[in-house]
Parts: sequence; structure tokens; C-alpha cells
Amino acid sequence: MRVLFACLVFLVACCVTVQAAGEPLAGTLFVVDPGHGVRYPDGSPLNPGAVAPNGVQEQQITLRIGELLAARLRADGAHVVLTRSAAHPYRTATDARQDNHARAALANRLGATAFIAIHCDASTDPSKRGTSVFWLKSNSVAFANNLRRALAPLDLGESEFRPRHLAVTDEARVPAVLVELGFITNMPQQRLLLDRSFETREVSSLESAIVATFGGHG
Repeated sequence: MRVLFACLVFLVACCVTVQAAGEPLAGTLFVVDPGHGVRYPDGSPLNPGAVAPNGVQEQQITLRIGELLAARLRADGAHVVLTRSAAHPYRTATDARQDNHARAALANRLGATAFIAIHCDASTDPSKRGTSVFWLKSNSVAFANNLRRALAPLDLGESEFRPRHLAVTDEARVPAVLVELGFITNMPQQRLLLDRSFETREVSSLESAIVATFGGHG
């Protein structure tokens, strides 16, 4: 009997270990915010985000990355809420700043594990390059640091890494970061941001930072 009980305990422990390894984010909830993509009620653009001189739009890149990241996190066992999706690619609002606050307020209402806003950068200087990570509150520092480490191997360079007052970082009470994935006005970086294989690498970097921070509930 003792041997049977010991075997049962071992089997249960193994099952728990396998589940933890297969679903490192089980029991978590993330709000993933693909930046911009906001229209007035009449359908005209309110907050479309940056547009490169050749017409490449930030709002389209961030939506693809957001969808891919959401799928990865769900595969890791997390619940994910997207602030916009391929099925509903545009938000409707009348004030861009209020809409930005509302995105983070959603994370507060849901009691989310964390909030991540996904953006691309732009500049009138086509040589500007690099990722940026912004946060504000102390509960977001570990998340920001892990994102910085995870993005570094992509060799995009770093533009900025600092606390910053933004609508989403001001509003969020849960851990919250805004990440800029590179400059769409820098042609080499734009090509990477549009490349599906590189896109996969970038999503993997974001996923790894989230698992490193919140896997096992942080």
C-alpha cells in the first residue's frame, strides 16, 4: 500500500511538473495593446500612428505582432485580452488621450497580471534606430528589464530605456510597459519589421520576457 501511495504521489508530481513546463503562464491574464488603430465614429482616422514615407503603417505592424503574441501567450496557458484584433482592427473614440487611458484602465478592471502596449517608432531622421522600453511604476521595473534583455539579441540597437509618463503608464496600476519595436522610418529596420521570420523572432523575445517575469505567477 505504501509503495502504491508513493507511486501515486510521484505520478501527480510529474503531471504538475509537465503542466508547469507546458503552460508556464497558467492562471495569468494579460492585456495586449497593439498601438493606435483608432477612428472617429464616422470612420475617419483619429490615432492612426506613424506612417513611413513609403506608406508603411505602424498600426498594421503592431496589430500583427499583437495577434502573434496573444497566440503565444495563450499557448503558454495565459488568458489574453487584445485591445484590438484582426477581427476588430479599429477602436472607436473621440479623444485619443482618453482612449489611451481607457486601454490601461481595462487592465485595472480585469485585475490583469500585466499590460503591454506594442508600438513602432518613427523619426524625421532616417538613421534613427533601435527599440525602446518605457515604464513608470516600481511594479513594472522587472518586466521592463526582462524586455530589454530579451530584445537585445535582435541587434536592433536601443533607442531609449527609461521611466516615462505616458497615458498607459500613468493609468495602469498593474505592471505596465510600452515597447517600441524599432523605427519604421529606418529602411533596414522597416524591412526587418515587415519580414515574417524576423517578426517571429521579435514575438519570441516578447514572450520570453513575459514568461521570465510572470511564469509561475512572478
